[in-house]
Amino acid sequence: MPPSLREASFEENAQSDRKMLQAWQVGRGDGELSRRIITISVFAVACAAIGLAAPSFLTVGNLRAIGLSSSVLLVASVGATFVILMGCIDLSIGAIASFCGMLVARMAPDFGLWSIPIVCLVGLSCGVINGLVYVYLRIPSILVTLATATTLSGAVLFISDGRSLTVSDAAVIDMAQGAWLHVIPNAVLISLIIYLAAVLLGLRTRFGRMTLALGSDEQTAALVGVKVNTIKIQAFALSGLLGGFAGALLAARLGSATATMGSFMTLDTITAVVVGGTAITGGFGNVRLTILGVLFTTTLSNGLNTLALAPHLQAIIQGVVILLAVLLNTKRVSAEDVR
Repeated sequence: MPPSLREASFEENAQSDRKMLQAWQVGRGDGELSRRIITISVFAVACAAIGLAAPSFLTVGNLRAIGLSSSVLLVASVGATFVILMGCIDLSIGAIASFCGMLVARMAPDFGLWSIPIVCLVGLSCGVINGLVYVYLRIPSILVTLATATTLSGAVLFISDGRSLTVSDAAVIDMAQGAWLHVIPNAVLISLIIYLAAVLLGLRTRFGRMTLALGSDEQTAALVGVKVNTIKIQAFALSGLLGGFAGALLAARLGSATATMGSFMTLDTITAVVVGGTAITGGFGNVRLTILGVLFTTTLSNGLNTLALAPHLQAIIQGVVILLAVLLNTKRVSAEDVR
């Protein structure tokens, strides 16, 4: 076949792939309202039930506590969303958060607020390493990030000598414990800014759109010119960056750091993302709904504590309710796939 014909054929195929990708994206967006309604409905029913059983649940003080708890999880979950959208998983978020939180406690007396961007760079580096190993050594993301988590879990014990450390710098503490205009907690405000920035990143940038495309059909995405490896590395880098900042924010909010302080984030971020309507297999969902999953996860945990239920009962109820929310969203995803 003459070169000119080959080029024409390639261009025709590329245009066809672009149209297919665009059509897929439009079709996928049709189910967002239903997923939002499902998540909000389950969330509202759970809140109403807990509120009736424990009136103190709906007090201003408790709602503020829920907001503060949600702020840290929201930051970490935003980063995890982009990874899961690609059909990957990041099990190192909790360990990155613990390591970076401990680094903040170590560095704050000498570096003050500068310790925050420093540990964010550390988290970013961990994410980049995850991405590079995953892309170029072709090791499944779950194994790569598990290895990173194990390594960092040992490293945080090394730098802390197994002890908890106090965050002694007032500026670092005020970053999370202070309040804007004495009304909105700084931690909540910061997390919302990061969330809104991530929403814009997902909607308005090529990176955001292509993470979704990779999770749906990586081969088609590559054919239409997507730099697959670059997008994957960037997604893991973002997850590491936000995981590191979440750890710093948590340490500042608590005023201290422990070796396992971020361990809850590993599963809670995945739960929040999936409950928010993003498919665990990738290719379906968006960052916008992740905030609903975060609020659902945090509120449920807080509500069960307010009811003073036995720990084993809390675990059972949390598991059943979260499974219900995930199944409802999964059923909706399957229906969209059939269409």
